[in-house]
Amino acid sequence: MLILALDTAGRVASAALCRDGRVEAHCERDSMMDHSRTILPVCEQMLREQGLTLRDIDVFAAVCGPGSYTGIRIGVAAVKGFAFALERRCAAVSSLESAAWADRLHAGEKLAVLAARPGEYFAARFSQGEGAPVRLTPDAVMDLEQLRGAVLGGCARLCGSGARQACHALGISPDAAGAEGTAQSAALCAFDKTLHGQTLSCHELTPSYLRPTQAERMKMEKEGKQQ
Repeated sequence: MLILALDTAGRVASAALCRDGRVEAHCERDSMMDHSRTILPVCEQMLREQGLTLRDIDVFAAVCGPGSYTGIRIGVAAVKGFAFALERRCAAVSSLESAAWADRLHAGEKLAVLAARPGEYFAARFSQGEGAPVRLTPDAVMDLEQLRGAVLGGCARLCGSGARQACHALGISPDAAGAEGTAQSAALCAFDKTLHGQTLSCHELTPSYLRPTQAERMKMEKEGKQQ
């Protein structure tokens, strides 16, 4: 089984190929959030170097959020397009799930963290044993005090792109910060989901923002003023 995973939820656009549970190729580019221009060339380069085409892919996976609204939309749209054109299944991977998979070599409870707005974080708790990370809580938006409560509640280790920032804000050692999610960890997560029958059609694949987009906020503000 060959899986192509895309991660455009953060600053770096990345793609990975996973065959039967092993990552065979990975390509990334720091595009300064200009993912619409970089993610397809990244995919093309990686596939070309492996002597493959999109038709060889069995499942397409996307990191669906939370993270950058625009970045998430670009990655999800690309995967939906690939899957629709080639009649393939999709796998939706949370950014926080991907971080937990990246940090899977460290056992115990951990908190996957991504920076949101100033003073806020996207976070979820996971437990790591010998196999796949086990989710303990859904993805959520936390303020600093909620994050502190989660850490004091037993999550002595943090992972994800917001881990070091959170450690600094909480006044704890940066040694508590673990790995960050990439397309590689997303591909491994997608492989596990596929084995457990957790794939989607291209029509079912949607972004996960966890909070309203700017357009939605503006609409709600406008409707509130009109009432």
